[in-house]
Amino acid sequence: VRNRGDRAAAPVEIVGELLGERQEARVADGVAPGAEGAVLLAFTPAGVRPGTHALTLLLEHPVEGPPDAGGNPPVASQRAWLLLALGASPPEAVRLAALPLRLDVEGGLGVRLESADGEPHRVRLRALPARGLRAAGDAVLVDVPARGSASATLPIVRAGAARGSRHAVLLVAESVDGSLARTTVSVAPVEVAPDPSLLPRL
Repeated sequence: VRNRGDRAAAPVEIVGELLGERQEARVADGVAPGAEGAVLLAFTPAGVRPGTHALTLLLEHPVEGPPDAGGNPPVASQRAWLLLALGASPPEAVRLAALPLRLDVEGGLGVRLESADGEPHRVRLRALPARGLRAAGDAVLVDVPARGSASATLPIVRAGAARGSRHAVLLVAESVDGSLARTTVSVAPVEVAPDPSLLPRL
């Protein structure tokens, strides 16, 4: 974990998920500006289909400032990921493109999917937001044609995110057809709408 900011981040909480397994770690002393910290996340996958799999990460650390809209103490929260090749390293099956979402309370994140190799695919698509937003519902299965595109909508709910803030939501598409796992990860921009009332501005 590298700190690219100008202030120390301490402590840093890290949650990793791989193949449905969740592991947590902590950099108790934090990470100084420009420095790096390291943690060990130990997973024990069994019966894994060879191919590429997404290790998704949630990194959080406290920051200065007022509580969020839910009354929680201020925390910097962001998503990251690594693509791991286990037994094979096939190319991605699909390409993802997300439409920008302006969110008030709840909304649908539109995603367009296209085949990356000219073959049809069935993929499991899910959204992974950081703190302040929540993905409502489970992952969806999408049939992507060999030519043209398919579309899906993933419901996103505001869960304490500050008005006027911007967020990056991870999109993970994992192929469920074929002998090899093929995973694509992309980032979708989500903007929380400003407070519609006049009084907060005054």
